[in-house]
Amino acid sequence: MTETEKEMLDELRQRSLPDWEELPDLALYMDQILGLTIRYLPGGGDKTLTAAMVNNYVKQKVLPPPVRKRYGRRHLAALLMLCTLKPIMPIADIQRLFQSAGGEDGIQAMYKQFREVYSQANQLVAQLLTEATQEGRGRFLLAALGARAAQDLAAALLPAPEQK
Repeated sequence: MTETEKEMLDELRQRSLPDWEELPDLALYMDQILGLTIRYLPGGGDKTLTAAMVNNYVKQKVLPPPVRKRYGRRHLAALLMLCTLKPIMPIADIQRLFQSAGGEDGIQAMYKQFREVYSQANQLVAQLLTEATQEGRGRFLLAALGARAAQDLAAALLPAPEQK
């Protein structure tokens, strides 16, 4: 294993999102929420997240609307989950996932669970890849691709978004 691969696996092993209590419990403006989202995501996250995208997520009811143009802890938590899931899941499925959580307390509980599973998954993948032979890594990649395909079925089991 090369030094670069070891560094990547160490980074993956330590990858996590901040605790709910670490997220600011303040009313934040758009530029602040964008900056924090990028700062909290591993590797700087999706640097292409823009105010227009956040506004569209609010219009599509993926995110709750801001209160007097200010965003809170639940918005930041939802954005962290959204930016993490967006590369592997359609926005409509993420919307259904968030709606299945219920209100603000639901987002908090979902974020706490998501954070825990996200950290555990990263640690497990890093451990498996560290211990795997080259052949084992190929098999692991195939298993990961199969799991990605199964995600579509899992998303289909989520309730449909409410139409108003």
